[in-house]
Amino acid sequence: MKEYQLKDLKGSFVKAAIFTIVLAVLGGAGMFVVAKHKQSYSYTAQRSVLISHAVTLKNESTQNTMTSADLQLMTTYQDIAENKAVAKAARHYLPKSLRKQYSVDELTGAVDAKVKPQSLVLKIQATADTPAHAASLVNAITKGFQKELPKIQSGAGTVKLLAKASADDVQVNTTVNVKKKVAAGIALGGLVGIVISFVLITWKKILK
Repeated sequence: MKEYQLKDLKGSFVKAAIFTIVLAVLGGAGMFVVAKHKQSYSYTAQRSVLISHAVTLKNESTQNTMTSADLQLMTTYQDIAENKAVAKAARHYLPKSLRKQYSVDELTGAVDAKVKPQSLVLKIQATADTPAHAASLVNAITKGFQKELPKIQSGAGTVKLLAKASADDVQVNTTVNVKKKVAAGIALGGLVGIVISFVLITWKKILK
């Protein structure tokens, strides 16, 4: 069997390396095109509300008791914010154009409420296809929540709306992670290049 020295294989390995790099680049470029084509965007706007009782009593024990009660109700307020009753009331605060686009069910589905432990602030979010729509939705939802909470939850605290959401301050969401797709394309292209190069080098040596 013929033996090959390192210098004999050097040329083949260099060509194989170049071939592998080219396939890796092509794989990454191909996945970038595919990911960009499939990628879609949505936008999430957020507005916070403060829910508490205005305590005027000087008794510290009474103040602590009421604050504790408000804290325990925050998860309930969170569920109420995502309820259809709030979405129904919120539709009245939407511009006419958006009222036609969003039914009560669609508006309910666009809303997400979150509360932090030991906090009286409820963060309400709404997701839509444009920044302006997302801001309009969440501002309407918070107003609807402010109106409906006393009707739904007896003895609930007062709802104070904090800073109004704007189209300039939204979170951008993407359905496809382009960077991950490109990395996968590069890895796959490189792997294919290595396999093909190995097969070709081996085959050539056998033929010789």
